Amino acid sequence: MITLSLTSLAGAAATALAWLGPVHRPMDMVIPPLTCVFFLVLLIMLVRWPHRLGLIMRVALAAALAALVAPAWFYTWQATQTQGLRLIDIYPPIGSLLLVLMVTAMIYLPTRDGVTIVVAGWLLVALPVLVYLFAHPQEIRTPRGADLLMSYGPVFVLLLVLLPVQRKLTRRIQHLVSEQAHMEAMVNRDPLTRIYNRRFCELVLRDLLTRQIPAGVIMFDMDHFKAINDTYGHPVGDRVLQQVAQRCQELLRKNECLARWGGEEFLVVVPDVDATALHALAERLRKSITELSIEPVSLVSASVGITRVLDGDTTDTIFQRVDKALYRAKKLGGNMVSS
Repeated sequence: MITLSLTSLAGAAATALAWLGPVHRPMDMVIPPLTCVFFLVLLIMLVRWPHRLGLIMRVALAAALAALVAPAWFYTWQATQTQGLRLIDIYPPIGSLLLVLMVTAMIYLPTRDGVTIVVAGWLLVALPVLVYLFAHPQEIRTPRGADLLMSYGPVFVLLLVLLPVQRKLTRRIQHLVSEQAHMEAMVNRDPLTRIYNRRFCELVLRDLLTRQIPAGVIMFDMDHFKAINDTYGHPVGDRVLQQVAQRCQELLRKNECLARWGGEEFLVVVPDVDATALHALAERLRKSITELSIEPVSLVSASVGITRVLDGDTTDTIFQRVDKALYRAKKLGGNMVSS
């Protein structure tokens, strides 16, 4: 969207310069406004159909290439056919736009397609200008001629060499970022349930305390879990933990942190919650656990303790308080919420 917006703006600026200039050449009066309108249409299409990003960018690159090819061939032909007319005097200042097009193609397109656009752009835009300049060496010796020669000659070669290197570096960086994200996931996730682990949940709670955001904490422990392991085996026990974690995760919002606290204990950190909403959420979690059907276990339930974060609290005081609430729920028979 930024690229299309800037291209439309550039077309509008070129249109204004062409109209305000002392000489009104037909090509300069037609291509810039058409380019501006065309890229505005593409921008609107991208807003409405963002899933067609690849197609829209390819069309945009093709249109930009066409907008550069037309003046390159027209003005070169005109300078060749008209006695006393020099290309350096009539060629519009679009040399840098070819370089921008090449960089854009290499950024947005796969390597092979990007190289194809770059080579096609040079053959269709730069080559006719260079052929003309070498056929008219007196124009090369002018500042404008030297600028065109450098833009369409050595600079292009340098760009063609550096862009593939840049692409390789970009892919390497993306690979390193992906590896870093994977390592962070391994550090912050419980390997069995794939929810967050104790370390990460503590970090979330400390962050809420530092920012003084009102929050609540829910801790629940699976009832009679040792009996499940002893009766049905640890694979069944693991499946119970996984399905409990999955069901609870489905009930929570993205900013609510669910973590496996250890063994069969889980912890939920809930930001921006009052006492009533915290108790209601704990009840929903408890009820959803009892509704799970995990063969061959006849009933799965959990005891739940809750507490609100109070002024002057630390992570230690919060965990002590919610642990006592959980202990009370266990002592009263389990499968209940206590505060």
